[in-house]
Amino acid sequence: MDAEIDSHLPKVLVVAPNPARRAFFEMNMSPYFDVMAFPDVDEAMEKCDPATQPLATRPQVIIIDQNGRRDKNSTRFLEHSERLKEKGPGLISTAAQELSFDIKQSDLRVPSRFMHWPFEKKEILETISQVIGEKAEHSWREDLPEEIGRPLTLTVDEYQDISNAIAAGEPIDCNEASKSCKPLMDAVTSGGHHVLLKAVQSHHNYTYVHSMRVATLLTLFGHGLGMNGDDLLILSTGGLIHDVGKLVTPTEILDKPGKLTEEEWPVMRDHVTQSSELLGVSTDVTKGALIIAGQHHEKLDGSGYPLGLKDSELNELARMSVIVDIFGALTDARSYKPSFPQEKAFGILESMEKQIDQNLLRHFRDIFEPGSELDTQRAA
Repeated sequence: MDAEIDSHLPKVLVVAPNPARRAFFEMNMSPYFDVMAFPDVDEAMEKCDPATQPLATRPQVIIIDQNGRRDKNSTRFLEHSERLKEKGPGLISTAAQELSFDIKQSDLRVPSRFMHWPFEKKEILETISQVIGEKAEHSWREDLPEEIGRPLTLTVDEYQDISNAIAAGEPIDCNEASKSCKPLMDAVTSGGHHVLLKAVQSHHNYTYVHSMRVATLLTLFGHGLGMNGDDLLILSTGGLIHDVGKLVTPTEILDKPGKLTEEEWPVMRDHVTQSSELLGVSTDVTKGALIIAGQHHEKLDGSGYPLGLKDSELNELARMSVIVDIFGALTDARSYKPSFPQEKAFGILESMEKQIDQNLLRHFRDIFEPGSELDTQRAA
C-alpha cells in the first residue's frame, strides 16, 4: 500500500507467536489499518511509550493472541498497561475456544474486548473500530475543554441512539437529535470549529465522523451568513442526521477500501432515499433537515441524485448542503485516501462551475480566517 495512505491510517499492533494467526490479522486488517505485527509483547509495547514515541505515531489498539494458558505476553501486557494507564492502547485479546483469558477486564484502564477463535474478518474489523471509538470518547471527556468535549460526547451518544432506533424499527427522535446539537451550535459560534473538526476524526465510526463534520461546517456556514437561533439549529441538526440512510447501507460497500463497482454504486447512492424515508416517519423532523438529507447530492445542472433537481429547484439550504457535504468528504480521511488539504478541496469545488453555486462557495471560503488551514489529519 502507498506510504502516503498508510501514514493516516489508525495504527494497530498485533502480538501473535503463531505465524498463521499473525498472517490472518495482517491480511484482513491491512487495507483498513496500519498494522505492525510482533511475536513478543515487549517489543510491541516499545511503540506505545509516551516517553519515546510521539502521540501521532503511537498505536490505538493492540491485539494479543493468547498462546496457551498463563501466556507471558498477556502477563507482560498487564505490567505495561499498569505503567501507561489510560495512555496505553486499547486491548483486544483473542484465544482458542478451550482457553480462558489470562487478562480480566477489571484489570484494565483502557477499552478492551475478548474474542474466541474462530471469528470472521468483519468481526475483528468492527471490534477494532469499537475500541478506537471508546478511546476517542474517553479522551473527549477527559482531555478536552467542556465546551468542545460536550458537543462531541452528546452527538456521538445521539448517533448511537439513532442507530439503535433504526435497528429496532423505531422512528428517529429528531427532537433529541436537535437537543444534542445545541452545544455544538454554541461551540461553533464561539469559534471552536477547528478543534471540533480535528478532534472528531479520532473516532472510527466514519458515518458519524462525516456527519458531525458536516453539522459543524453547516453551522459555521450559516453563522457566517448571519443565521442564528432556530435557523442555525436546523443546520446543525440537519447536518448530523443527513446521512442516516448509511446506517442501513451494507458495510462491505460503505467501508470498501477502493472504488465501487457499477453494481455497488446504486446501492451506495440509495442512502439518500433511505435517509429521506427514515426521517420522513419522524413526527418532529423539520422541513429544513429533510431538505439537507434529501438534496445534499443534487447539482445545479441536474446531474445529481436521487431526483436530478436543477437550478431554481434547489433552494439556498440545498445549495449550502451540497457544498459542505463535498468539502467534508474531501477533507475527511478514509481508509483508501488521506484527507485533502483545504486549498485542494476548494480548488475541486471551484472547478465544478456548473454544478455548485459559486457565489455561495465564495461566501463559504471567506468564512475561514485568511491563511488558515483546517488540520483535518486524523487525531491520535
